[in-house]
Amino acid sequence: MARDGYKIFDSDTHVGPYMEILTDFLTDAEKARLPDWEQYKSANKMGHVIYNKGQRHYGRRLGSASVEDTRGKYMAGFTGPERERQPSPRVDNDPSERIKDMDLEGVDVNLTLPSGWFGCWTASDDVPLEMGMYRAFHRWMDAYCKPYPERLGGVILACSRDIKGSVEEIRRWGKSRWAWGVLVYAPEGVPIDHPDLEPIWAEAANFDLAITLHTFTVMPPYAPGGLDTWGNLFVQRSAAHPWCGMRNMAALIGSGVMDRYPKLRIGTLEAGHGWLPFWMKRLDEHADTIKSALPELKCKPSDYVKNGRYFQSIEIPEGRELTEAVIDLVGEGVLMYASDYPHGESHFPHSVQTVLDWKMNEARKRTLFWDNAVKLYARCGLS
Repeated sequence: MARDGYKIFDSDTHVGPYMEILTDFLTDAEKARLPDWEQYKSANKMGHVIYNKGQRHYGRRLGSASVEDTRGKYMAGFTGPERERQPSPRVDNDPSERIKDMDLEGVDVNLTLPSGWFGCWTASDDVPLEMGMYRAFHRWMDAYCKPYPERLGGVILACSRDIKGSVEEIRRWGKSRWAWGVLVYAPEGVPIDHPDLEPIWAEAANFDLAITLHTFTVMPPYAPGGLDTWGNLFVQRSAAHPWCGMRNMAALIGSGVMDRYPKLRIGTLEAGHGWLPFWMKRLDEHADTIKSALPELKCKPSDYVKNGRYFQSIEIPEGRELTEAVIDLVGEGVLMYASDYPHGESHFPHSVQTVLDWKMNEARKRTLFWDNAVKLYARCGLS
């Protein structure tokens, strides 16, 4: 399938997976650890069962001293863009429902990641339960993607507090048709460049899996911008995604991981893209003036961004002019189309058409819609 002659790879979409679905993929031992979580059980706006341990609340209007009680409300006050049609409420129950939405939008391929609430497991001291949930997620993803192997893929979840178990999961699923990347969940305060995580990067490289850096801002693990925004959702949502993306990619590139694994690919997702050129220049400056804070790198930080192994998803509202300016400055081989489907930020079912309408060079648009995502998620087997 192609839309107006373009193949479309959506490099950042989401799945729940909601507990009423995931329960069928839990072992009895994993289920036995859940009763202590009853106090954190809740439902999202669509009635799906989730857990909310560690959730922060943002109830203050700018310019006001009063704070509204938003407890029990997920992202209270957020509306997202107006839609003429909502995504199917059963996109997680039945992959064919997702495919129908993809066909309506004009999308060929979805890279899927867990929704924001899934980071709640990092807020618990029960590491075996956290790891158990990730194992259940992998079993579910295997079943969910299997009917549409060329259209649906996802990431293997790694627990920073159980490196051995995470490596075992990468080895278990690393050659599966659906596994295109690795996403590390690290609790607040654990650096993404911590040496304990080295076996995860090594196994990702061994299985040709992309490292996906995705930000979550209302549930743990929190980005810095989600911790100090004075209780205001406007400031929090504006700051947290880009700052977390900037921090994570700077830490990984600055740690030398791309030197140690010369074929490892890294993608920063849902963090915006307009900041990338200025951040590259700033990182180059400080890599030169604060050398003592880094290991010796083979290249300048900006060179790693432009060497064909670093990728970044776009935020559609940043628009054509800013997107073109970024590509002019960093090159054709970095930015990827993304919609954030089915979340409230998505402009479904007009996300693709919005970008198709941009007056942009055809070859550049093909690279944005398809080529770069296929390179990042090389395990998808598409070309």
